[in-house]
Amino acid sequence: MKRDLLDLLLGIGVLALGLVILGFTFSQAYALAQNPGAFVDSQLPAADQGPQGPASSFDWTSNDYNVTFTDTSQEGDGAIVAHEWTFGDGATSNAPSPTHRYGTTGGFEVRLTVRDADGLSSTSIGQVQIVPTEIRQGGSMPDFTGGFELNLDFSGIILPFAIVFLTFGMYVVMALAGGMITKAGWNLVKPRPETIRVRLKPKDLTQAIEEDAAAVAVSSPPATPHRPPPPPPQG
Repeated sequence: MKRDLLDLLLGIGVLALGLVILGFTFSQAYALAQNPGAFVDSQLPAADQGPQGPASSFDWTSNDYNVTFTDTSQEGDGAIVAHEWTFGDGATSNAPSPTHRYGTTGGFEVRLTVRDADGLSSTSIGQVQIVPTEIRQGGSMPDFTGGFELNLDFSGIILPFAIVFLTFGMYVVMALAGGMITKAGWNLVKPRPETIRVRLKPKDLTQAIEEDAAAVAVSSPPATPHRPPPPPPQG
Protein backbone atom coordinates (compact mmCIF):
# COMPACT_ATOMS: atom_id res chain seq x y z
CA MET A 1 0.00 0.00 0.00
CA LYS A 2 2.80 2.40 0.90
CA ARG A 3 4.56 1.60 -2.35
CA ASP A 4 1.39 2.31 -4.35
CA LEU A 5 1.06 5.69 -2.63
CA LEU A 6 4.66 6.60 -3.46
CA ASP A 7 4.15 5.57 -7.08
CA LEU A 8 1.01 7.71 -7.22
CA LEU A 9 2.74 10.78 -5.79
CA LEU A 10 5.75 10.27 -8.05
CA GLY A 11 3.50 9.85 -11.06
CA ILE A 12 1.60 13.05 -10.26
CA GLY A 13 4.87 14.97 -9.96
CA VAL A 14 6.28 13.57 -13.20
CA LEU A 15 2.99 14.17 -15.00
CA ALA A 16 2.88 17.77 -13.80
CA LEU A 17 6.48 18.33 -14.91
CA GLY A 18 5.75 16.98 -18.37
CA LEU A 19 2.64 19.14 -18.72
CA VAL A 20 4.58 22.24 -17.64
CA ILE A 21 7.31 21.55 -20.22
CA LEU A 22 4.76 20.98 -22.95
CA GLY A 23 2.81 24.10 -22.02
CA PHE A 24 5.92 26.27 -21.98
CA THR A 25 7.21 24.84 -25.26
CA PHE A 26 3.95 25.25 -27.15
CA SER A 27 3.34 28.75 -25.77
CA GLN A 28 6.80 29.91 -26.85
CA ALA A 29 6.51 28.20 -30.23
CA TYR A 30 3.07 29.77 -30.79
CA ALA A 31 4.36 33.24 -29.89
CA LEU A 32 7.29 32.74 -32.26
CA ALA A 33 5.02 31.52 -35.05
CA GLN A 34 2.82 34.61 -34.67
CA ASN A 35 5.71 36.95 -35.51
CA PRO A 36 8.78 35.07 -36.75
CA GLY A 37 10.19 38.11 -38.51
CA ALA A 38 10.84 39.98 -35.27
CA PHE A 39 12.78 37.02 -33.85
CA VAL A 40 14.88 36.65 -36.98
CA ASP A 41 15.53 40.39 -37.10
CA SER A 42 16.64 40.36 -33.47
CA GLN A 43 19.28 37.76 -34.32
CA LEU A 44 20.67 39.57 -37.36
CA PRO A 45 23.48 42.05 -36.78
CA ALA A 46 22.65 45.71 -37.14
CA ALA A 47 23.67 47.25 -40.41
CA ASP A 48 26.84 49.28 -40.22
CA GLN A 49 25.72 52.78 -41.16
CA GLY A 50 28.89 54.49 -42.31
CA PRO A 51 29.12 58.01 -43.70
CA GLN A 52 27.09 58.66 -46.83
CA GLY A 53 29.10 59.71 -49.84
CA PRO A 54 28.29 62.23 -52.58
CA ALA A 55 26.27 61.60 -55.73
CA SER A 56 27.91 62.93 -58.89
CA SER A 57 25.85 64.49 -61.69
CA PHE A 58 26.11 67.30 -64.23
CA ASP A 59 24.35 69.03 -67.12
CA TRP A 60 25.91 70.22 -70.37
CA THR A 61 25.03 72.65 -73.14
CA SER A 62 26.90 72.76 -76.46
CA ASN A 63 26.99 75.79 -78.76
CA ASP A 64 28.96 75.05 -81.88
CA TYR A 65 32.25 73.62 -80.55
CA ASN A 66 31.96 75.18 -77.10
CA VAL A 67 30.41 73.23 -74.21
CA THR A 68 29.41 74.55 -70.80
CA PHE A 69 29.30 72.01 -67.96
CA THR A 70 27.26 72.64 -64.79
CA ASP A 71 27.94 70.57 -61.68
CA THR A 72 24.68 69.32 -60.09
CA SER A 73 26.24 66.82 -57.70
CA GLN A 74 24.64 66.17 -54.30
CA GLU A 75 26.74 66.19 -51.15
CA GLY A 76 26.61 63.33 -48.65
CA ASP A 77 27.66 63.61 -45.03
CA GLY A 78 30.82 65.44 -46.06
CA ALA A 79 31.27 68.50 -48.25
CA ILE A 80 32.53 68.04 -51.80
CA VAL A 81 36.15 69.19 -51.94
CA ALA A 82 37.35 68.03 -55.38
CA HIS A 83 36.08 67.77 -58.96
CA GLU A 84 37.80 65.71 -61.66
CA TRP A 85 36.58 66.15 -65.24
CA THR A 86 37.63 64.16 -68.28
CA PHE A 87 36.16 65.49 -71.54
CA GLY A 88 36.73 62.45 -73.74
CA ASP A 89 39.29 64.12 -76.01
CA GLY A 90 42.24 63.85 -73.63
CA ALA A 91 41.59 67.16 -71.84
CA THR A 92 40.81 67.40 -68.10
CA SER A 93 39.73 70.01 -65.58
CA ASN A 94 39.40 70.44 -61.80
CA ALA A 95 36.93 73.32 -61.90
CA PRO A 96 33.45 72.72 -60.40
CA SER A 97 31.62 73.88 -63.56
CA PRO A 98 34.10 74.29 -66.43
CA THR A 99 33.75 75.17 -70.10
CA HIS A 100 35.56 73.29 -72.85
CA ARG A 101 36.06 73.75 -76.58
CA TYR A 102 36.29 70.67 -78.78
CA GLY A 103 38.34 70.59 -81.94
CA THR A 104 36.15 68.20 -83.93
CA THR A 105 32.54 67.20 -84.27
CA GLY A 106 31.07 63.96 -82.98
CA GLY A 107 30.24 62.38 -79.66
CA PHE A 108 32.42 62.46 -76.57
CA GLU A 109 32.06 60.62 -73.28
CA VAL A 110 32.54 63.02 -70.38
CA ARG A 111 33.18 61.84 -66.81
CA LEU A 112 32.88 63.77 -63.57
CA THR A 113 34.28 62.34 -60.33
CA VAL A 114 33.60 64.22 -57.11
CA ARG A 115 35.26 63.57 -53.75
CA ASP A 116 34.14 64.72 -50.33
CA ALA A 117 35.91 65.49 -47.06
CA ASP A 118 35.42 61.87 -45.89
CA GLY A 119 37.36 60.55 -48.88
CA LEU A 120 34.26 59.10 -50.55
CA SER A 121 33.80 59.57 -54.28
CA SER A 122 31.16 59.23 -56.97
CA THR A 123 31.39 59.25 -60.77
CA SER A 124 28.86 60.17 -63.45
CA ILE A 125 29.09 60.03 -67.25
CA GLY A 126 27.44 61.93 -70.08
CA GLN A 127 27.48 61.75 -73.89
CA VAL A 128 28.21 65.18 -75.35
CA GLN A 129 27.26 65.78 -79.00
CA ILE A 130 29.22 68.41 -80.97
CA VAL A 131 27.35 69.62 -84.06
CA PRO A 132 28.48 72.86 -85.74
CA THR A 133 26.00 75.76 -85.72
CA GLU A 134 23.65 73.84 -83.39
CA ILE A 135 22.85 74.18 -79.70
CA ARG A 136 22.37 70.93 -77.84
CA GLN A 137 22.08 70.00 -74.19
CA GLY A 138 21.88 66.93 -71.99
CA GLY A 139 22.66 65.43 -68.64
CA SER A 140 24.59 62.65 -67.00
CA MET A 141 23.89 59.31 -65.42
CA PRO A 142 25.63 57.48 -62.55
CA ASP A 143 28.61 55.33 -63.45
CA PHE A 144 27.72 52.11 -61.63
CA THR A 145 30.98 50.43 -62.65
CA GLY A 146 33.31 53.06 -61.26
CA GLY A 147 34.75 52.12 -57.90
CA PHE A 148 32.41 49.15 -57.44
CA GLU A 149 33.72 46.65 -54.91
CA LEU A 150 32.18 43.32 -54.07
CA ASN A 151 32.67 42.62 -50.41
CA LEU A 152 30.62 39.77 -49.02
CA ASP A 153 30.90 38.97 -45.35
CA PHE A 154 28.82 35.98 -44.27
CA SER A 155 30.26 35.78 -40.77
CA GLY A 156 27.55 38.04 -39.38
CA ILE A 157 24.74 36.13 -41.12
CA ILE A 158 25.57 32.45 -40.64
CA LEU A 159 25.70 32.66 -36.84
CA PRO A 160 22.27 34.33 -36.42
CA PHE A 161 20.59 31.84 -38.74
CA ALA A 162 22.32 29.00 -36.88
CA ILE A 163 20.81 30.38 -33.66
CA VAL A 164 17.37 30.44 -35.30
CA PHE A 165 17.59 26.80 -36.43
CA LEU A 166 18.95 25.72 -33.04
CA THR A 167 16.05 27.48 -31.33
CA PHE A 168 13.51 25.62 -33.45
CA GLY A 169 15.40 22.37 -32.80
CA MET A 170 15.35 23.06 -29.07
CA TYR A 171 11.57 23.50 -29.17
CA VAL A 172 11.20 20.18 -30.98
CA VAL A 173 13.41 18.39 -28.44
CA MET A 174 11.54 19.99 -25.53
CA ALA A 175 8.22 18.92 -27.03
CA LEU A 176 9.43 15.32 -27.41
CA ALA A 177 10.90 15.29 -23.89
CA GLY A 178 7.72 16.76 -22.43
CA GLY A 179 5.64 14.14 -24.19
CA MET A 180 7.82 11.30 -22.90
CA ILE A 181 7.78 12.66 -19.34
CA THR A 182 4.01 13.11 -19.47
CA LYS A 183 3.56 9.54 -20.70
CA ALA A 184 5.82 8.21 -17.94
CA GLY A 185 3.84 10.12 -15.31
CA TRP A 186 0.55 8.85 -16.67
CA ASN A 187 1.80 5.28 -16.59
CA LEU A 188 2.48 5.72 -12.86
CA VAL A 189 -0.86 7.38 -12.13
CA LYS A 190 -3.32 5.38 -14.24
CA PRO A 191 -5.14 2.47 -12.51
CA ARG A 192 -3.45 -0.87 -12.85
CA PRO A 193 -5.37 -4.12 -13.42
CA GLU A 194 -5.16 -6.41 -10.38
CA THR A 195 -4.03 -10.00 -10.87
CA ILE A 196 -5.16 -12.69 -8.40
CA ARG A 197 -3.07 -15.81 -8.34
CA VAL A 198 -4.61 -19.10 -7.06
CA ARG A 199 -2.32 -21.98 -6.26
CA LEU A 200 -3.92 -25.43 -6.28
CA LYS A 201 -2.36 -28.55 -4.88
CA PRO A 202 -2.91 -32.01 -6.47
CA LYS A 203 -5.15 -33.18 -3.59
CA ASP A 204 -7.34 -30.12 -4.07
CA LEU A 205 -7.74 -30.95 -7.74
CA THR A 206 -8.66 -34.59 -6.91
CA GLN A 207 -11.22 -33.50 -4.33
CA ALA A 208 -12.74 -31.01 -6.74
CA ILE A 209 -13.04 -33.66 -9.45
CA GLU A 210 -14.75 -36.11 -7.05
CA GLU A 211 -17.19 -33.44 -5.88
CA ASP A 212 -18.04 -32.54 -9.45
CA ALA A 213 -18.60 -36.22 -10.35
CA ALA A 214 -20.92 -36.72 -7.34
CA ALA A 215 -22.90 -33.63 -8.26
CA VAL A 216 -23.31 -34.90 -11.80
CA ALA A 217 -24.47 -38.32 -10.55
CA VAL A 218 -27.09 -36.81 -8.24
CA SER A 219 -28.44 -34.41 -10.82
CA SER A 220 -28.74 -37.07 -13.57
CA PRO A 221 -32.34 -38.58 -14.02
CA PRO A 222 -32.78 -42.35 -13.30
CA ALA A 223 -32.39 -44.62 -16.26
CA THR A 224 -35.66 -46.03 -17.76
CA PRO A 225 -35.71 -49.91 -17.79
CA HIS A 226 -35.80 -51.49 -21.21
CA ARG A 227 -39.11 -53.29 -22.04
CA PRO A 228 -39.44 -55.81 -24.85
CA PRO A 229 -42.01 -54.98 -27.54
CA PRO A 230 -45.50 -56.64 -27.20
CA PRO A 231 -46.08 -59.87 -29.17
CA PRO A 232 -48.02 -59.61 -32.41
CA PRO A 233 -51.79 -60.44 -32.25
CA GLN A 234 -52.89 -64.00 -33.11
CA GLY A 235 -54.87 -64.35 -36.31
